Amino acid sequence: MHPLATLITGLGVALALATTPVLAFGPHGHQTVGGIADQLIAGTPTAKKVRAILGGNLQMASVWADCARSVELKGGKWAYTNPGEFKDCATFENAASQAALVAFVKRNASFCGFMAGKARCRHTAWHFTDVAIQQPRYEANLPGTAPNDLVQAIAACITVLQGGKAPEGFNIASQREALRLLAHLVGDVHQPLHVGAIYLDDAGKPLNPANEKEAHDHGNGGGGSLLLKGRKLHGLWDDVPGKLTAQLLAGAGATEARQLKPSTGPLAQWPTLWASDTLGEASNAFKGLKFGAKTDRQWPATASEPAYRLARENLQHAQLVKGGARLAQLLTALLP
Repeated sequence: MHPLATLITGLGVALALATTPVLAFGPHGHQTVGGIADQLIAGTPTAKKVRAILGGNLQMASVWADCARSVELKGGKWAYTNPGEFKDCATFENAASQAALVAFVKRNASFCGFMAGKARCRHTAWHFTDVAIQQPRYEANLPGTAPNDLVQAIAACITVLQGGKAPEGFNIASQREALRLLAHLVGDVHQPLHVGAIYLDDAGKPLNPANEKEAHDHGNGGGGSLLLKGRKLHGLWDDVPGKLTAQLLAGAGATEARQLKPSTGPLAQWPTLWASDTLGEASNAFKGLKFGAKTDRQWPATASEPAYRLARENLQHAQLVKGGARLAQLLTALLP
């Protein structure tokens, strides 16, 4: 969901970790999930309803939730800042769309901008949950989860698209907002580092936090403070290769998606099932990595290459296809 902040040291690192957006797959990855879903529902009543709600398609809508990160409160005034900086947001940078983004953020935050943090810029918390990879499944009361985390945000969007009111902690004004968010958040829940977290002690040894305080004390921002060859691990997982997105959007993604087993059980349970599935895959995101002792609030990591890169790209591929397939299935159920 915007490039990660430039790596700095000392106090600057602490500030960067507090303010850096946590994204999933980057814009190309999100657009791939949306584009696969568009292809899967093409020609159906669901596709017509999606276009009527969005005024466009899922591929275009998939970046909207990250474009909302450009809305800040400065000098007592909410505004969409730095138009033109992120080319993937250009569709939403006309006056009406910027006003809609500002209105959404104002309803869901008390402050956004420098050092805002998720407690005040609350909608940013909707993009992730941080369950220890030692856990067998996502459960809402585990350390690293929250009442307004990614899984609960997807559930809130589903409620609004079903004609209900979003639960406390989510102020979603319309089906258009809910669908724009959903097109993005379903991508987020398939990014392994947006669901599964590796918690480390100061020596770089993995641990399973017993409570929220331990999770807070030993967290690393979804891999944002784990450095592999000087790059944040989270950023590496966001960075989907262009050749992969091109291949999947050219038709291979939809072809593969049609071979996947559909989600089963009550629709309301699907977000939890998807998060649990991604949690099971998240341990693979850390296989082959070795972590050093914590320095300047960060842990260095090493990996054997190109084996780790190839494994990462294979898992990105699989998760993008799952995301597109599940988004299409969900919308077919919600908007038949």
